[in-house]
Amino acid sequence: MTVAREFFSNFTKIKRTPLLLFHLITPVVVTALFLLYYAFAGYHIIPDVRSFFILLQLAYPMFISIVVPLFIHLDRNIYGIQNALGLVESRTGVYAGKILFLLFLSAMSMIIYEGCFYAGANVILDIQMDFGSYLIIFGIFMLSILFIYAVHVPIAFRFGSSVSVLLGISGTILAGLFENPIGDKIWFFIPWEWGIRFLKKYFGFSSEAVFPGIIAMAMMTALVLLLSILWYSKWEGKVTQE
Repeated sequence: MTVAREFFSNFTKIKRTPLLLFHLITPVVVTALFLLYYAFAGYHIIPDVRSFFILLQLAYPMFISIVVPLFIHLDRNIYGIQNALGLVESRTGVYAGKILFLLFLSAMSMIIYEGCFYAGANVILDIQMDFGSYLIIFGIFMLSILFIYAVHVPIAFRFGSSVSVLLGISGTILAGLFENPIGDKIWFFIPWEWGIRFLKKYFGFSSEAVFPGIIAMAMMTALVLLLSILWYSKWEGKVTQE
């Protein structure tokens, strides 16, 4: 019950904030710019239009690193964190409600990304992808960002926006750096690489096995979720001032 109450209460919290518009408008603008570039650029640095989703997977941690602190900051504005922690029935339920709400926003954003891409690719580029491909891309995207959210929410609570944004930038840079032979050997231990490698395999850009990455993702995501829930359940509300 606490999970549902926390989830739906967040709709009220984000009213008159840019969070919802951020998730709705960014996909439209980003997808339109990419498709216009791909349609009218004389030279394509990106050889396959489907690489759009790989680039999105690469850059999305930075988006998360900005959105999560903004979302967490709402609790500090509406009521003090320490007071809120003392009033809730279940801290685990509150934490789960926040994670689910953030995932819901990302799912909505991803649906818009895919909808805009589908419309643009068909109208502007005359390129078609079957509906099943969009479902698989959506599944890869959502599963691979769960770990990142589970890391950023506690960091945003404890340290605020600066550390969260720094981690997001570092994760994107790390994922880019490990797109090499060294990364081929250790990518399954790098959460920011998971979605990229899964998409490359699905699109046929890579022939490497992804099963070790699936196992690593399942185990590491479960572990970080458990640790973050345990931390939140014992957190006293202390915040490192930025």
